[in-house]
Amino acid sequence: MTTPEERVRAKLRNAVPAPYPTDGTDFEGALKYHYATATKKFLKYFPAFFLLWVQLLVFRNTYLIPVFLIGLFGGLIVLLTFRERIALTRKCARVFRTYPIEFRTPVEKDGQYASHTLYLRLGGRREDALTLRAKEVLSRSGWPEMDTGVWFAGDDPFGGVALVPGTGELLFMQPKHWAESAKERESAGPDRRHRASQARIARPSRFR
Repeated sequence: MTTPEERVRAKLRNAVPAPYPTDGTDFEGALKYHYATATKKFLKYFPAFFLLWVQLLVFRNTYLIPVFLIGLFGGLIVLLTFRERIALTRKCARVFRTYPIEFRTPVEKDGQYASHTLYLRLGGRREDALTLRAKEVLSRSGWPEMDTGVWFAGDDPFGGVALVPGTGELLFMQPKHWAESAKERESAGPDRRHRASQARIARPSRFR
């Protein structure tokens, strides 16, 4: 029988070095890469589904209805995925431009929901660290390799962004149980609450 650690290890994705610095000195490079990658993926798949969709309008042949439906729903999924990736990258940008970046270690993995949402805890601050819900911006499956730690910008009770050293994934984070961490946000003080409001993480974000 496999242990939880072995199951997480089995879900680690192959480590591919990022084409930009991941030492916490260049978050702009990470943002540009994620914007560009999301756009390239959209332009790669959406035109193909659009052609399937438009054939029924051009040829007006009822036999093309199944093809039309594939193009319609496939194009809609690609469009919504693109919209979410861009929105998450923008959220990360606001956090990076509001908070300083610090290195946090260790990273304790606490499970995975579906294929794209991870639950983890960041060390370096306190023993009873909050469990954070993390969404990888480009929606890739599996865990990035981050046993050594991550670069983090944010405030734990409100959330933040993690940049994975080496491979450069961006993870947008917020407390897993938002309501249960309300007391910590209320006692954070006006300066921290104001900064969280500037970064737009003072309220829970909705993401799949």
